[in-house]
Amino acid sequence: MNSKQRLMTALNFGQPDIIPVAPHWWGDYKYEIADKNFWTDCWTDGLSIVPIYAAFYERFRPDWFHLSGGYLRQRRGYPARDYHTEKKGERLFLVAPDGHRDEVLADETLASGKATPLPDIDLTSHRAIDDYLLEHEKITAEEFVAAGYTDHAAEIVRRYGDDVFVAVNVGTPGMLVYAGERGYVKSMLSLYDYPKGVKYLIQRRYELALEQVRAFSQVGVHGWIISEDRAGADTVSPEMYKQFLYEADCVFFAEVKKLGMIPIVYFCGDVMPLLSYIRESGVLGLMVEESRKTFHLDVVEIARKLQGKVCLFGNVNTTDLIFRGTPEEIELAVKLQISASKVGPFVMANGSPLVPGTPPENVEALITATHKWGQYPL
Repeated sequence: MNSKQRLMTALNFGQPDIIPVAPHWWGDYKYEIADKNFWTDCWTDGLSIVPIYAAFYERFRPDWFHLSGGYLRQRRGYPARDYHTEKKGERLFLVAPDGHRDEVLADETLASGKATPLPDIDLTSHRAIDDYLLEHEKITAEEFVAAGYTDHAAEIVRRYGDDVFVAVNVGTPGMLVYAGERGYVKSMLSLYDYPKGVKYLIQRRYELALEQVRAFSQVGVHGWIISEDRAGADTVSPEMYKQFLYEADCVFFAEVKKLGMIPIVYFCGDVMPLLSYIRESGVLGLMVEESRKTFHLDVVEIARKLQGKVCLFGNVNTTDLIFRGTPEEIELAVKLQISASKVGPFVMANGSPLVPGTPPENVEALITATHKWGQYPL
């Protein structure tokens, strides 16, 4: 089997020749492997980013490409690749060909995006919600492609797509109603103050998100990953997840399948009380975090509760082990996690994005140990 076949087999609940390895490399670490700097080199277009993804893949040879949601082709009428960055003291600026300067903020956004904050959403009226989305958030698949967001994925599929599984990882429409510094608190309060409006908003946002899925399906991407980052049971109750998100998730995953892609969800936080919902949601793959202070996520226990209906991705600890540990310690963790594959479909992975400064030999250890110990029959 090649890498694509191996991962597709696991995600369709079959038994590949070797347990697939899908490290969580969506974040900044790939820039380091390519001898680039995320802060100064992420502002270019999709085709210019492709060598950064390729450098990671060629160095480690994982079983998938773990892509972000895309890059603009143009900014303010100029090609994105023609911009450059300048540092002034501790401040970083993105500079356009005409000299226009835009400060890069600590949250990885541009200061110009903060200049005109969006108005609050009127959650008392479905019509008001529809009008807000139409004005501020609606984008068609055609517009998404024209802006350049699929360029990196299209080129990676062209180069590697026959042999390697290509997945795009984006945020989720989710439960965060408001943005900004106080957005999280306001969003949580709105669940109690305007439950009908919030539920309708979530459903509509999931519908709009399918336009992005359509855009990437047109260029041949194999898997679509959403990150449910505020729906864990350590944040909201399982009952609130069922009330606000479960139905939207089920519909969304079914639509992703209809578009020829494999739906995967990355669930942050305590997923244990939600496994019965996830198991029946129609999602084909589940990525989970490492254990945290308030919850413990054991992959064997999770796989058992998924009852073979969802392929589980591992959660080898990214910061305490892969970042600070030794290859020998990582190999031991891999051997322990492989036990989950005896319970249900399983893909070896780490629990959160690889962090800058991670020793490359530790990433190699995750992959080589899986190839060494993950050959069927186990």
